[in-house]
Amino acid sequence: MLKKPFWIGLLVLLPLSLVAGVYLFARQTYQPYGTRLLNPRPVDALDFSLTAHDGRRRSLRDFEGKVVLIFFGFVNCPDVCPTTLLELSKVYKALTPAERERVQVLLISVDPERDTLERLASYVTFFDPSFIGLTGSPEEIAAVAKKYGVFYQKSNIKSPTEYNVDHTATVFALDPRGNLRLIYGSGKAAETDRVVRDVRWLLRG
Repeated sequence: MLKKPFWIGLLVLLPLSLVAGVYLFARQTYQPYGTRLLNPRPVDALDFSLTAHDGRRRSLRDFEGKVVLIFFGFVNCPDVCPTTLLELSKVYKALTPAERERVQVLLISVDPERDTLERLASYVTFFDPSFIGLTGSPEEIAAVAKKYGVFYQKSNIKSPTEYNVDHTATVFALDPRGNLRLIYGSGKAAETDRVVRDVRWLLRG
């Protein structure tokens, strides 16, 4: 009985090993908790220039090298905004000190008429001293909100200074290159451990 040459056995085994390798790689590929954008939006499409609560003008490019978590809200928000910022503060505090150096949380005001720099500073730093509040003219805020697909409008208007603001309650997660990679719908940031894993995945690039 003739024996098959050794190389024929290799030709049979090689495709099988490749298939197994691809399968294992697929199993090990990280699946983020946040909704993943199939086509991440680049920094050029998302950049802005707004005034931070310390009075300095800041742009998205100022945070290059960091994972940036952005939420649109306002100081007088009765529930969603403080809840979301509290959730993000838990995520931030769950990171190591070295990781925190590479993560920035931003609140962009959708109520520029009432959210003064002083009010923003007191509000965002209550949740964490590193958090930054951003505001600008109504036109500037509208332009930034449009870039991110954020909706907002005044409601329950009682006077020029007494009203609510309905707004999109989404957290946007950008990678260290400024690309929008993940989004979290209302309430999803409450899963601290899962969001922390996402942040670490983004930090790894």
